[in-house]
Amino acid sequence: SRRYYDLPIRSDEWEIERKFVGIDYTTKLGEGAFGSVYLGRVLAKHIPRATGKSILELTVLKNDNDLAAVKMLHESADSLAERDFRAEIDVMKNIGYHERLVNILACVTLTEPVLLITEYCSNGDLLEFMRQRRLFMIENADSVDPCRIITVKKQIMFAIQVAYGMEYLSSRGFIHRDIAARNILGGKFPLKWMPPEAIEKYSFSVASDVWSYGVLLFEIVTLGGAPYSGWPAAEMLPRLKSGERMEKPDNCSDDLYEIMMKCWENSPADRPPFAKLRKRLGVLLEEIAHDDYYLKLNSHAQYYVL
Repeated sequence: SRRYYDLPIRSDEWEIERKFVGIDYTTKLGEGAFGSVYLGRVLAKHIPRATGKSILELTVLKNDNDLAAVKMLHESADSLAERDFRAEIDVMKNIGYHERLVNILACVTLTEPVLLITEYCSNGDLLEFMRQRRLFMIENADSVDPCRIITVKKQIMFAIQVAYGMEYLSSRGFIHRDIAARNILGGKFPLKWMPPEAIEKYSFSVASDVWSYGVLLFEIVTLGGAPYSGWPAAEMLPRLKSGERMEKPDNCSDDLYEIMMKCWENSPADRPPFAKLRKRLGVLLEEIAHDDYYLKLNSHAQYYVL
């Protein structure tokens, strides 16, 4: 039998024992250079109180069969990768709970392998979600399935929800650095989402997140269209510094394009904060409350040639 001093010491309120985490290695949700994310299960009764989740939210988790996303490093990952992974876990702890973020549920750091357990998003990332539905909304589609379309109202609601999450992060002093539809659940530098100061000087701030958010708005409006289509990477910085910006995409209102352009102001100080963006989008949502419609997309637009 194990003696009390053989048991792992619970270092903080987020820590749980490995035996409470089930991992389905046949269902991989994502993969990066140093780690993978698998579908997992952790009983709601084992979720640490530090998550800030209410009894109702834990009940929802239980009704979802206690599903979670479990991130772990590859066996080949080196000590530097493990250090970065542990730092990521610490950041997730410090961010705290917010309903518009993918939140940490628990972690396993006292035994190997180190695990980060987060909320599971059954619809995957926003980019794939939009691109799947885009197939049913091209202009030559014979019929439209209401269950598979994204209306203008839904697009603005997506944008508002992301703005809520980013407003919270910025209020906590966190900089995202990689706002893009593929990461809205969450390798190479995301050049097409970076502002001039980040490309040129690797300078990141809340204002650089706002620029990236503007590119995300373009992705939302085009349902996953490729930003800066036809712009060679070598031309990105000089064209942006000269004031050139992406043209207004099809089906994009003048008001929404104006918001994008505000996000793409050359001076970081001139870009609006997320709170202001959220409020402006809220006004747009109210204006179309009784005039919602689905989009007929031009499948020949350049930003759809991926």
